[in-house]
Amino acid sequence: MGDLDHADIFYLRRNHPAWRLLAVCAWFRDHPRPEIYLRQLDIPGVDTKFIESRRRLLGELLDPVLPAEAVDTRYTGARGFEARYGLRQAPTRIRLRLPDPELAIRGLADLAVPVEELARLDLAADTPPLRQLLITENQATGLAIPPAPGTAAILGLGYAVDALGAVPWLERVPIAYWEDLDRDGFAILDRLRGVWPHARSLLMDRATLAAHRHLCVPDPRGAPSAAPPERLTHEEAATLAELQAGDAEAGPLRLEQERIGMGWAEERIRGDNQATLS
Repeated sequence: MGDLDHADIFYLRRNHPAWRLLAVCAWFRDHPRPEIYLRQLDIPGVDTKFIESRRRLLGELLDPVLPAEAVDTRYTGARGFEARYGLRQAPTRIRLRLPDPELAIRGLADLAVPVEELARLDLAADTPPLRQLLITENQATGLAIPPAPGTAAILGLGYAVDALGAVPWLERVPIAYWEDLDRDGFAILDRLRGVWPHARSLLMDRATLAAHRHLCVPDPRGAPSAAPPERLTHEEAATLAELQAGDAEAGPLRLEQERIGMGWAEERIRGDNQATLS
C-alpha cells in the first residue's frame, strides 16, 4: 500500500468511527447540557443515527470528560442517554378518553396530548368537572369502558404512569387503576402511588382472581426475585401472593385484563363510580 496523502488522512479523520466519537465528546464538552433535541446536534461528520446507535458507548466516553454537574447520574444506559446529558426528549403523550359527552373538549372525546399540556388542562375546574379518573393499561379495554358521568380514562401508559405526577390537578380527582393481575401490574400501581398516594386499584382483588382463575396463564417471568412492592394494600398484596404461589404444574400465574369478562368488569366499574361520586 502506498503512502497516504493529506486527502486520505482527512477522509479517515472525518469518517473513521473513532474520530466521530471524539468529535461528539468534544461537542458535549463545549456545550454541556444543551437542552436541544438529539436531531438538532450539528457536529461535522456526525449524523443522528451514528449517535443513536452508540448511546451506551458514548456514555462511557462522556462521563470522564464532562464536569460532574453536566451529568445527571439518575439516568443510565442507552435509554437514559438524553436525560443523562441534558438533551431534550420527546414529550410523554397521554391518551385521554372522555366517554362522558359532557366532558368532551369542543366535541373531542379521544385525545393524545403531551403531559405538559395535560397539566394546563385543569379538567377538575371545568364545568361540569371531572369527578373520577380511571387509568388502564390495555387500550382495547379502555375503549370498551362504558360512559359514566364525570369519568375520564387514561390508556396505555405502562411504567411511564409516574409521568402523571406532573399533572397537579389530579390531586383533586379520585383515581382508580386497573391493570393485569401480575407482577408488572402491581408494580405499576405501586409506582403510581409514588406520585399520587390516593390512587386505588379496581378489579385487582382476590374476588376477581377467583372468578377468573380458570383463565389465568403461566407468568413467563417465573418466581419473583425481589420483595413485593411496598405501597400495596393488604388485599392487593394477598392477591399478588396468590398469583405468585400459582399451582404445582404451572408455577406463578397471571390474569390479563383481556380475559376478564366485560360484564363482570362493567358491573364493578359502575358500582365503583356510584360509591365514588355519591
